[in-house]
Amino acid sequence: MRKFAVLLILLLALLGACARPTSPPEPEAEGLPALSPAPLGAGERLRVVATTTIVGDVVARVGGDAVQLTVLLPPGADPHTYEPTPADLTAVAGAHVLFVNGLGLEGFLERTLRNVGDIPVVPVSAGIQPRLLEEHGEEHSEESHAHGEADPHVWLDVRNVMIWVENIRQALSALDPAHADRYAANAAAYRAELEALDAWVLEQVAQVPPQNRKLVTNHPSFGYFADRYGFEQVAAVYPISPGAEPSAREIAELEETIRRFGVPAVFAETTVSPKLAEQVARDTGVRLVTLYTGSLGGPGSGVESYVDLIRYDVNAIVNALK
Repeated sequence: MRKFAVLLILLLALLGACARPTSPPEPEAEGLPALSPAPLGAGERLRVVATTTIVGDVVARVGGDAVQLTVLLPPGADPHTYEPTPADLTAVAGAHVLFVNGLGLEGFLERTLRNVGDIPVVPVSAGIQPRLLEEHGEEHSEESHAHGEADPHVWLDVRNVMIWVENIRQALSALDPAHADRYAANAAAYRAELEALDAWVLEQVAQVPPQNRKLVTNHPSFGYFADRYGFEQVAAVYPISPGAEPSAREIAELEETIRRFGVPAVFAETTVSPKLAEQVARDTGVRLVTLYTGSLGGPGSGVESYVDLIRYDVNAIVNALK
């Protein structure tokens, strides 16, 4: 009897060891945190929070119905100036993971995390070589530029969002290994869609003569787009950030740049006040065209996904410049 009891104890110990994962966690991409499986109960979904509507849309495509997703910023909100609500803090505090753009885009993030305690934060832009604002002539100073040196608007190059997809897949799989196959399948399908989208953008912009590929935008958010798709970001209404009002001299220089290059349109943004852009367009006699940059549109806008955003913006840019 005693021998049987000893054997039973050894068997139970062995079964317990088999029930625990013995393989090491999947290696994380550079800049991603090391993540361990979340303590999920039977039927419980991973609680995921994303900052912007664009990050949230990409997370939703990879996570699908295996995750419970909350997006902090509503459609149309500017991530540069957003102030979190008490409901935002509650959502972050109860989440298993927070997905952020990173590269200094979310100015509110440090305050938010300070108020909710310890939570894994995954910067979806990890592994992307950041474009430095001064590399392409944008003037800024460390004291006044909200972004620091790195340009955070990486999503306007579709290839960068393919990197987002892999970072998100890896993070979700580490936190919820039971659904790793589902995350991998979702990521593969979405990446194929993004590959086709990137090829479509290249086809569309080919309609614009090279000498016309000059962008004047509300603020310097199209650097990655310009680098990838053969444009030049020659000037911006807000040369530093939407929160830094340009001087009369800067506005006069902007208008002179528009006339000198023969730029036919000024591109405003749905998340930034268009008043100054409207004034510049009137003064120079060019068109004012609105683009979606930092946020998706609301229901019924036709710009309710990242793919919609790219298609809308590219069509608007091509039609204005060709």
